[in-house]
Amino acid sequence: MIGVAVLGYGFMGTTHLAAWKMMEGCSVLGLWGRNRAKLEEAASRYGVEPITELDNILKNDKIEVVDICTPTYTHVELAVRALEAGKHVLVEKPMALNLGEADRMIRAARKNGRKLMVAHVLRFFPEYMRVKELVDGGHLGEITSLRAWRGGPAPEWSPWFMDLEKSGGVAVDLAIHDVDYAIWVNGGLPSRVYAKIVNLVHKEYRVHDFALITLRFPTGSIAVIEANWALPKTYPFTMKLEIDGSKGVVQLDNQTPIPLKMWTGDKVEGFAPETLPWKPGVHPFPLDPFYREIRHFVECIIQDRKPITDGEEARKSLATCLAAVESSEKGAPVTVGG
Repeated sequence: MIGVAVLGYGFMGTTHLAAWKMMEGCSVLGLWGRNRAKLEEAASRYGVEPITELDNILKNDKIEVVDICTPTYTHVELAVRALEAGKHVLVEKPMALNLGEADRMIRAARKNGRKLMVAHVLRFFPEYMRVKELVDGGHLGEITSLRAWRGGPAPEWSPWFMDLEKSGGVAVDLAIHDVDYAIWVNGGLPSRVYAKIVNLVHKEYRVHDFALITLRFPTGSIAVIEANWALPKTYPFTMKLEIDGSKGVVQLDNQTPIPLKMWTGDKVEGFAPETLPWKPGVHPFPLDPFYREIRHFVECIIQDRKPITDGEEARKSLATCLAAVESSEKGAPVTVGG
């Protein structure tokens, strides 16, 4: 059995915890957090041991994996400590708030011979996986453009999200999903980035709540990514994607009954139900993207394989989002920094 400890008891922590509890060959040996009351409530709900001292996790030889689901600004400290203690680390996206922190994590993983995976879960959503398969299968021909839209109410329920220095704002926290996906589909980093990132609505916070990012790839393909927290609290969380190619077009919209459609020269196809968006408690757990993500990490540990979103790969999306912030500040296109 692979022993696991989860750090963080919020939405992502308990989402990961539920997936780990279903994972064959794994045992959750502890849940860690700083607020004792919240920690004990979550631990009791999921039937795991609450642990208040991090050293009790790091010094426990039965714990091989540490899953970090704490606020972004805490990632680097916790990840480096866990890696140096000889643990494999799964850490929520974004991996860090700057490239220096990301590099510290990557170096710690290399030095200690441990796996480091960043939880870019969009790559494990069934509908997004299907789009990647269609692209890789040549159904769309050469990619010419990609448009992605992601939005919902601002996450005011957790104040650190609304602090630019702790979350990175909508560009680094939310747009990074589609930036990572665009990099994955296009096969590498963009050559130029141009962006407008602003605070449209939440003036009481020092945070960006709207981002419009344009990426130009070496192939000539262009991606336009919009991320929006400047929406009413009643607005449903929405994900949209369109990829245009020389032979066809594919569209994804999680608010439609058939969320994935493809148009080619001679036919129109819809993909369901295996591509339907994940809804907690509705679809069987093998379709749960968080389960798929964690299962991939476990398989990489057992088979000694490189995770699909290891530190080096995840660094690309972080670098691109930080370049977008730089572009917005300068009011001009920039290249992605090293």
